[in-house]
Amino acid sequence: MRLNKLVAFRNTERKRRRIRRRNTTVTAVNNCYLSDNCSEYVFTFLINDNPRYLKSLSTVSKQFLSVTNTLRFSLTILYQTCTFLPRLFQRFTNITYLDLSSYNGDLNALLCQIPFPLNITSLNLSNQPIIPATGFDSL
Repeated sequence: MRLNKLVAFRNTERKRRRIRRRNTTVTAVNNCYLSDNCSEYVFTFLINDNPRYLKSLSTVSKQFLSVTNTLRFSLTILYQTCTFLPRLFQRFTNITYLDLSSYNGDLNALLCQIPFPLNITSLNLSNQPIIPATGFDSL
């Protein structure tokens, strides 16, 4: 009889510990919030080795997506991405470097699509047969 009570007591204690652990974990997750600045520092540290980590980080949550969008400073444009350019420029507002070396379309038309507030400081035009003078006027 005493053995049954002891076993029942131990089982009850185990259940209580599990519930306490679960509640503690939920509370810790609910109270954990990083500001965008703090998240940006953490992400910058993480992506120093490989910028491709931004892709996986941005799929975690909307907050991570907004932070990773501000951390992208360069963009490689291919002919296939031309239709998505307005959305890409709207999403990545801190772009300062455009790589157009693999683009095989009309460079003048492409450069005319770049919105004014974007602060482009560097363009890679290697492998291009012409210099897009009309497109430069629009920048």
